[in-house]
Amino acid sequence: MQDFFNLVMLVCASLASMGLGVLVAYGLFKGGFTLMQWHTRQQEPAVKAQAQIARVS
Repeated sequence: MQDFFNLVMLVCASLASMGLGVLVAYGLFKGGFTLMQWHTRQQEPAVKAQAQIARVS
């Protein structure tokens, strides 16, 4: 009976570990894409200004 409980604990621990890894990866990617979006929004006015200068000349 003890072996069965050890097996169940091992399975639960491995599933929890994989679940935690997925959540950490999701958080990292979400944070990275948020930073890229923020960086793009900061550069948009400069790109629009360059495009307007190019159209005028």
